[in-house]
Amino acid sequence: MNNRKSEFVMTIIGASLAAFGILITGPLLILFLFAATASTMDHMMMSNDDIIGFTFGIGFIALSLILAIAACVFGFIAAFKMKKGTMAIKGWSIALIVVGALCIFSYGWITGILFLISGIMSLVKASNEKNQFDSF
Repeated sequence: MNNRKSEFVMTIIGASLAAFGILITGPLLILFLFAATASTMDHMMMSNDDIIGFTFGIGFIALSLILAIAACVFGFIAAFKMKKGTMAIKGWSIALIVVGALCIFSYGWITGILFLISGIMSLVKASNEKNQFDSF
């Protein structure tokens, strides 16, 4: 088994950034929800366009929060599975690539790039290990 220290470190950093994203988007979502309920109590203050804007804003922040939670969970699980060196490294590498692509196009491009790089590096090492064992 090859040493996967660089993939482990990049995945831990990406998962930690996703956890930091949870700490930012969670209170932001609560703040938007309180602002929306307080301003909808008085219908004279907001027009229909403002209510639609608040709805889309809350939806985008909620989607970012859900994706940050998923990235954090998948990142930490994949990092420790890679460090352990289980046989399912290829599957976790593909999961990191998928979550990384979703993160790039939504909330955290740094997290996404780290997940993509570590997933691709792990897949390449897994295929190199397979080729080395087949050559005997």
